[in-house]
Amino acid sequence: MPDTETEVTNTPVTLLDGNELLSIVIEKHNRFMGEYSSELKDIEEKLESGRSEYNRINKELEALETRLVVLQEKRHQLYYQAGKLRLRLLGTISDREKIQHLESEVGNIENKLQNANLSSSEEYGYIDSISSFLKEIIDTVPDSNMAQQATVSSILDILETAKAARSELDEMLNAPDEHRKESIVLKQEVEDREARLAWLKRRTALHKEALGYWENVGAEGSTMTDVSGLSVGGINND
Repeated sequence: MPDTETEVTNTPVTLLDGNELLSIVIEKHNRFMGEYSSELKDIEEKLESGRSEYNRINKELEALETRLVVLQEKRHQLYYQAGKLRLRLLGTISDREKIQHLESEVGNIENKLQNANLSSSEEYGYIDSISSFLKEIIDTVPDSNMAQQATVSSILDILETAKAARSELDEMLNAPDEHRKESIVLKQEVEDREARLAWLKRRTALHKEALGYWENVGAEGSTMTDVSGLSVGGINND
């Protein structure tokens, strides 16, 4: 009967020779370089696309901000022109008593249109008030006075243009904020990919250097004294 206390079950251990270990090390570096090469290509494509989109958004943002400034300035200029024409018109009306009570009110309105921070509904209301005032003036102007009629018509056209500018301004007000948020997200994505790309290039270079070294070892038939602990540039396990 066998002595179970002394019976030993031996597990076969296969020892690799130097050439086999060298082959494993070379295969490892080739594998990492293949994996990195595929990811590098993917990231470079996404990075190029991300940079292009980031530049596009920033250009649109710049154009939007410029347009907003232009619209703001355009409205002020239009109200200034309308005011100057109104004063010129009043200077040509002989029977000003009929409209004198409105002059002060309209002057206040024009001042608010020029300087106050108005909501769109307030601005439209003031424009309508001035338009009503101008229509009262038309009633006092003889039909034969074409110059005065033309001046009133010009002021009304200017006010309508100012209203259209305000409408466009309202439509665009939130657009820059949306573009800024998108720009921030895209910028972060680009920076993250740039960092990953730089890391991959460094690792690829290290593996390439290590691969060249061990291929040279194999070509020279050098003796490998400690292949199991191979480490070149700190990348033995990645």
